[in-house]
Amino acid sequence: MPARSSASCNPELWKEEDIRPAGTVTLGVSGAKGASRSWLAGSPVVAALGALGLAHAGVLTTSHPYRIVRTKLSGAYFMATLSGGGQVFLNGRWQACGEGQAVLLMPGVLNAFYAEKGCPWSHCWVRVAEGAEVLRGPADRMQVMTRWNAAPLSLAVLGLREAALAGAPPPVLHRWAELVLVSVEEFRRSFDPDPRVVRLWEAVERHLAEPWTMSEMAQVASLSAEHLRRLSRAATGRSPHAHLVHLRMKRAAELLLSTDWPIKRIAEVVGYANPFVFSTTFKKVIGWPPSSYAARNKVGITAKAERR
Repeated sequence: MPARSSASCNPELWKEEDIRPAGTVTLGVSGAKGASRSWLAGSPVVAALGALGLAHAGVLTTSHPYRIVRTKLSGAYFMATLSGGGQVFLNGRWQACGEGQAVLLMPGVLNAFYAEKGCPWSHCWVRVAEGAEVLRGPADRMQVMTRWNAAPLSLAVLGLREAALAGAPPPVLHRWAELVLVSVEEFRRSFDPDPRVVRLWEAVERHLAEPWTMSEMAQVASLSAEHLRRLSRAATGRSPHAHLVHLRMKRAAELLLSTDWPIKRIAEVVGYANPFVFSTTFKKVIGWPPSSYAARNKVGITAKAERR
Protein backbone atom coordinates (compact mmCIF):
# COMPACT_ATOMS: atom_id res chain seq x y z
CA MET A 1 0.00 0.00 0.00
CA PRO A 2 1.82 3.17 -1.12
CA ALA A 3 2.29 6.10 1.23
CA ARG A 4 0.64 9.34 0.27
CA SER A 5 3.04 12.20 -0.21
CA SER A 6 0.72 15.05 0.66
CA ALA A 7 -2.56 16.00 2.29
CA SER A 8 -4.31 16.33 -1.06
CA CYS A 9 -6.40 13.18 -0.51
CA ASN A 10 -8.12 15.03 2.32
CA PRO A 11 -8.01 18.80 1.73
CA GLU A 12 -10.00 19.68 4.87
CA LEU A 13 -7.63 18.49 7.56
CA TRP A 14 -8.55 21.43 9.79
CA LYS A 15 -12.16 20.21 9.88
CA GLU A 16 -13.21 17.67 12.52
CA GLU A 17 -14.48 14.43 10.98
CA ASP A 18 -15.69 11.11 12.36
CA ILE A 19 -16.93 8.73 9.65
CA ARG A 20 -17.60 5.15 10.78
CA PRO A 21 -19.29 3.02 8.12
CA ALA A 22 -21.83 0.29 8.83
CA GLY A 23 -20.05 -2.86 9.84
CA THR A 24 -17.43 -1.09 11.93
CA VAL A 25 -16.84 -3.07 15.14
CA THR A 26 -15.51 -1.17 18.15
CA LEU A 27 -14.51 -3.10 21.27
CA GLY A 28 -13.54 -0.34 23.65
CA VAL A 29 -13.04 0.36 27.32
CA SER A 30 -13.12 3.81 28.95
CA GLY A 31 -11.10 5.12 31.85
CA ALA A 32 -13.81 7.42 33.19
CA LYS A 33 -17.56 7.95 33.09
CA GLY A 34 -19.10 10.54 30.81
CA ALA A 35 -16.91 9.93 27.75
CA SER A 36 -17.86 12.52 25.13
CA ARG A 37 -17.40 10.22 22.14
CA SER A 38 -20.66 8.56 21.08
CA TRP A 39 -18.81 5.52 19.76
CA LEU A 40 -17.66 4.78 23.33
CA ALA A 41 -21.24 4.61 24.57
CA GLY A 42 -21.86 1.20 26.07
CA SER A 43 -18.19 0.47 26.62
CA PRO A 44 -17.34 -0.64 30.17
CA VAL A 45 -15.79 1.99 32.44
CA VAL A 46 -12.69 0.87 34.36
CA ALA A 47 -11.49 3.37 36.94
CA ALA A 48 -8.12 1.60 37.11
CA LEU A 49 -7.46 2.54 33.48
CA GLY A 50 -8.14 6.21 34.19
CA ALA A 51 -6.01 6.06 37.34
CA LEU A 52 -3.06 5.04 35.16
CA GLY A 53 -3.59 8.11 32.95
CA LEU A 54 -5.33 6.37 30.05
CA ALA A 55 -8.56 7.87 28.69
CA HIS A 56 -9.67 4.87 26.63
CA ALA A 57 -8.41 1.89 24.66
CA GLY A 58 -9.85 -0.64 22.28
CA VAL A 59 -9.71 -2.77 19.17
CA LEU A 60 -11.46 -1.60 16.01
CA THR A 61 -12.25 -3.36 12.73
CA THR A 62 -13.46 -1.19 9.86
CA SER A 63 -13.22 -0.41 6.15
CA HIS A 64 -13.61 2.44 3.66
CA PRO A 65 -14.92 5.19 4.06
CA TYR A 66 -13.76 5.16 7.70
CA ARG A 67 -12.03 8.47 8.38
CA ILE A 68 -11.14 10.37 11.55
CA VAL A 69 -9.78 13.91 11.90
CA ARG A 70 -9.11 15.46 15.30
CA THR A 71 -7.76 18.96 14.86
CA LYS A 72 -5.86 19.00 18.16
CA LEU A 73 -4.72 15.91 19.99
CA SER A 74 -4.88 16.82 23.71
CA GLY A 75 -3.20 13.62 24.88
CA ALA A 76 -0.79 11.15 23.31
CA TYR A 77 -2.33 8.58 20.95
CA PHE A 78 -0.95 5.14 20.19
CA MET A 79 -2.21 3.00 17.31
CA ALA A 80 -1.02 -0.42 16.11
CA THR A 81 -2.32 -2.31 13.06
CA LEU A 82 -3.35 -5.93 13.55
CA SER A 83 -4.35 -6.69 9.95
CA GLY A 84 -4.97 -4.83 6.72
CA GLY A 85 -3.88 -1.23 6.92
CA GLY A 86 -4.77 2.44 6.69
CA GLN A 87 -3.22 5.85 6.18
CA VAL A 88 -2.04 8.06 9.06
CA PHE A 89 -1.10 11.74 8.77
CA LEU A 90 2.39 11.96 10.24
CA ASN A 91 5.19 14.50 9.85
CA GLY A 92 3.22 16.53 7.31
CA ARG A 93 2.20 13.72 4.97
CA TRP A 94 0.05 10.60 4.69
CA GLN A 95 1.88 7.39 5.54
CA ALA A 96 0.75 3.78 5.33
CA CYS A 97 0.32 1.97 8.64
CA GLY A 98 0.06 -1.69 7.68
CA GLU A 99 0.04 -4.99 9.52
CA GLY A 100 2.77 -5.14 12.13
CA GLN A 101 3.26 -1.36 12.26
CA ALA A 102 2.53 1.09 15.06
CA VAL A 103 2.57 4.86 15.50
CA LEU A 104 2.81 7.12 18.56
CA LEU A 105 1.44 10.66 18.20
CA MET A 106 2.25 13.21 20.88
CA PRO A 107 -0.14 15.90 22.24
CA GLY A 108 -0.86 19.02 20.19
CA VAL A 109 -0.61 17.49 16.73
CA LEU A 110 -3.18 16.76 14.07
CA ASN A 111 -4.71 13.32 14.59
CA ALA A 112 -5.97 12.03 11.22
CA PHE A 113 -6.31 8.61 9.63
CA TYR A 114 -8.52 6.74 7.17
CA ALA A 115 -9.15 3.32 5.61
CA GLU A 116 -8.48 2.92 1.89
CA LYS A 117 -10.86 1.33 -0.58
CA GLY A 118 -10.59 -2.44 -0.78
CA CYS A 119 -8.42 -2.71 2.35
CA PRO A 120 -10.20 -3.65 5.62
CA TRP A 121 -8.35 -2.35 8.64
CA SER A 122 -8.12 -3.83 12.14
CA HIS A 123 -6.12 -1.94 14.74
CA CYS A 124 -5.86 -1.41 18.48
CA TRP A 125 -5.44 1.96 20.11
CA VAL A 126 -4.65 3.57 23.45
CA ARG A 127 -5.50 7.21 24.14
CA VAL A 128 -3.64 8.97 26.96
CA ALA A 129 -5.73 11.37 29.07
CA GLU A 130 -5.10 15.08 28.69
CA GLY A 131 -2.30 16.22 31.00
CA ALA A 132 -1.37 12.68 32.09
CA GLU A 133 2.30 12.06 32.80
CA VAL A 134 2.46 8.58 31.27
CA LEU A 135 4.58 7.96 28.18
CA ARG A 136 6.82 10.89 29.14
CA GLY A 137 10.54 10.71 28.49
CA PRO A 138 13.24 11.69 25.97
CA ALA A 139 11.13 10.27 23.16
CA ASP A 140 8.29 12.71 23.87
CA ARG A 141 9.60 15.08 21.23
CA MET A 142 9.73 12.23 18.73
CA GLN A 143 6.87 10.97 16.61
CA VAL A 144 7.57 7.68 15.02
CA MET A 145 5.99 4.88 13.01
CA THR A 146 7.78 1.55 12.94
CA ARG A 147 7.44 -2.23 12.97
CA TRP A 148 5.82 -3.57 16.14
CA ASN A 149 3.84 -6.65 17.15
CA ALA A 150 0.43 -5.43 18.31
CA ALA A 151 -0.91 -8.85 19.40
CA PRO A 152 0.06 -8.57 23.11
CA LEU A 153 -1.53 -5.13 23.40
CA SER A 154 -4.75 -6.24 21.70
CA LEU A 155 -5.00 -9.24 24.03
CA ALA A 156 -4.46 -6.99 27.06
CA VAL A 157 -7.17 -4.56 25.90
CA LEU A 158 -9.66 -7.31 25.12
CA GLY A 159 -8.83 -9.07 28.37
CA LEU A 160 -9.51 -5.88 30.31
CA ARG A 161 -12.80 -5.37 28.49
CA GLU A 162 -13.99 -8.94 29.10
CA ALA A 163 -12.98 -8.81 32.76
CA ALA A 164 -14.90 -5.54 33.20
CA LEU A 165 -18.00 -6.93 31.48
CA ALA A 166 -17.83 -10.02 33.72
CA GLY A 167 -17.77 -7.86 36.85
CA ALA A 168 -14.22 -8.71 37.93
CA PRO A 169 -13.09 -7.13 41.23
CA PRO A 170 -11.00 -3.93 41.16
CA PRO A 171 -7.63 -5.65 41.88
CA VAL A 172 -8.10 -7.89 38.83
CA LEU A 173 -9.09 -4.96 36.63
CA HIS A 174 -6.06 -3.04 37.84
CA ARG A 175 -3.73 -5.84 36.76
CA TRP A 176 -5.32 -5.96 33.29
CA ALA A 177 -5.06 -2.16 33.00
CA GLU A 178 -1.38 -2.32 33.93
CA LEU A 179 -0.79 -4.78 31.08
CA VAL A 180 -2.27 -2.25 28.65
CA LEU A 181 -0.02 0.52 29.91
CA VAL A 182 3.11 -1.66 30.03
CA SER A 183 2.57 -2.69 26.41
CA VAL A 184 2.60 0.91 25.19
CA GLU A 185 5.44 1.93 27.50
CA GLU A 186 7.52 -0.89 26.03
CA PHE A 187 7.03 0.61 22.58
CA ARG A 188 8.01 4.10 23.71
CA ARG A 189 11.10 2.95 25.60
CA SER A 190 12.34 1.16 22.53
CA PHE A 191 12.69 4.60 20.92
CA ASP A 192 14.49 6.49 23.64
CA PRO A 193 17.15 8.13 21.46
CA ASP A 194 20.90 8.27 21.90
CA PRO A 195 21.79 10.72 24.76
CA ARG A 196 23.89 12.79 22.35
CA VAL A 197 20.83 13.33 20.14
CA VAL A 198 18.73 14.21 23.20
CA ARG A 199 21.36 16.79 24.22
CA LEU A 200 21.23 18.32 20.76
CA TRP A 201 17.46 18.63 20.60
CA GLU A 202 17.33 20.09 24.11
CA ALA A 203 19.82 22.76 23.02
CA VAL A 204 17.89 23.41 19.83
CA GLU A 205 14.62 23.80 21.73
CA ARG A 206 16.21 26.41 23.99
CA HIS A 207 17.39 28.42 20.96
CA LEU A 208 14.88 27.83 18.18
CA ALA A 209 15.41 31.30 16.73
CA GLU A 210 19.06 30.53 15.94
CA PRO A 211 19.90 29.79 12.25
CA TRP A 212 20.94 26.20 12.94
CA THR A 213 23.11 24.55 10.29
CA MET A 214 23.96 20.89 9.94
CA SER A 215 27.57 21.48 11.04
CA GLU A 216 26.45 23.40 14.15
CA MET A 217 24.01 20.66 15.16
CA ALA A 218 26.67 17.98 14.65
CA GLN A 219 29.12 19.98 16.78
CA VAL A 220 26.62 20.28 19.68
CA ALA A 221 25.93 16.55 19.49
CA SER A 222 29.67 15.77 19.29
CA LEU A 223 29.00 13.67 16.20
CA SER A 224 29.94 13.71 12.56
CA ALA A 225 27.21 15.03 10.26
CA GLU A 226 26.65 11.58 8.76
CA HIS A 227 26.44 9.86 12.16
CA LEU A 228 23.96 12.50 13.32
CA ARG A 229 21.82 11.85 10.25
CA ARG A 230 21.73 8.12 11.02
CA LEU A 231 20.89 8.57 14.71
CA SER A 232 18.28 11.22 13.95
CA ARG A 233 16.48 9.02 11.44
CA ALA A 234 16.62 6.05 13.82
CA ALA A 235 15.08 8.07 16.67
CA THR A 236 12.60 10.28 14.82
CA GLY A 237 12.21 8.97 11.28
CA ARG A 238 13.39 12.40 10.12
CA SER A 239 16.61 14.04 9.02
CA PRO A 240 18.13 16.56 11.47
CA HIS A 241 16.81 19.46 9.38
CA ALA A 242 13.31 17.96 9.19
CA HIS A 243 13.30 17.42 12.95
CA LEU A 244 14.44 21.00 13.52
CA VAL A 245 11.42 22.12 11.50
CA HIS A 246 9.19 19.79 13.54
CA LEU A 247 10.41 21.29 16.83
CA ARG A 248 9.91 24.81 15.54
CA MET A 249 6.36 24.09 14.44
CA LYS A 250 5.57 22.33 17.73
CA ARG A 251 6.72 25.40 19.65
CA ALA A 252 4.81 27.70 17.29
CA ALA A 253 1.63 25.71 17.94
CA GLU A 254 2.13 26.14 21.69
CA LEU A 255 2.62 29.92 21.29
CA LEU A 256 -0.46 30.25 19.09
CA LEU A 257 -2.56 28.80 21.91
CA SER A 258 -0.87 30.45 24.89
CA THR A 259 -0.30 33.99 23.60
CA ASP A 260 -1.97 36.68 21.52
CA TRP A 261 1.21 37.38 19.60
CA PRO A 262 0.92 38.17 15.90
CA ILE A 263 2.06 35.47 13.51
CA LYS A 264 5.07 37.58 12.47
CA ARG A 265 6.41 37.59 16.04
CA ILE A 266 5.84 33.87 16.54
CA ALA A 267 7.61 33.21 13.24
CA GLU A 268 10.65 35.17 14.43
CA VAL A 269 10.72 33.40 17.81
CA VAL A 270 10.93 30.00 16.13
CA GLY A 271 13.51 31.03 13.56
CA TYR A 272 11.62 32.37 10.51
CA ALA A 273 12.29 35.89 9.26
CA ASN A 274 9.62 35.50 6.56
CA PRO A 275 6.11 34.97 8.02
CA PHE A 276 4.84 33.64 4.68
CA VAL A 277 7.44 30.87 4.68
CA PHE A 278 6.57 30.16 8.30
CA SER A 279 2.83 29.92 7.56
CA THR A 280 3.42 27.63 4.59
CA THR A 281 5.67 25.37 6.65
CA PHE A 282 3.26 25.32 9.59
CA LYS A 283 0.37 24.21 7.38
CA LYS A 284 2.49 21.47 5.83
CA VAL A 285 3.68 20.08 9.17
CA ILE A 286 0.70 20.66 11.48
CA GLY A 287 -2.05 20.26 8.90
CA TRP A 288 -3.73 23.67 8.71
CA PRO A 289 -2.76 27.38 8.62
CA PRO A 290 -1.56 29.02 11.87
CA SER A 291 -4.50 31.46 11.90
CA SER A 292 -7.02 28.62 11.60
CA TYR A 293 -5.17 26.57 14.22
CA ALA A 294 -5.23 29.40 16.75
CA ALA A 295 -8.87 30.37 16.14
CA ARG A 296 -10.27 26.83 16.27
CA ASN A 297 -8.32 25.65 19.28
CA LYS A 298 -8.77 28.79 21.37
CA VAL A 299 -12.53 28.47 20.86
CA GLY A 300 -12.30 24.87 22.02
CA ILE A 301 -10.29 25.82 25.12
CA THR A 302 -12.76 28.57 26.01
CA ALA A 303 -15.74 26.26 25.61
CA LYS A 304 -14.09 23.64 27.81
CA ALA A 305 -13.37 26.21 30.54
CA GLU A 306 -16.96 27.44 30.49
CA ARG A 307 -18.26 23.89 30.99
CA ARG A 308 -16.18 23.46 34.16
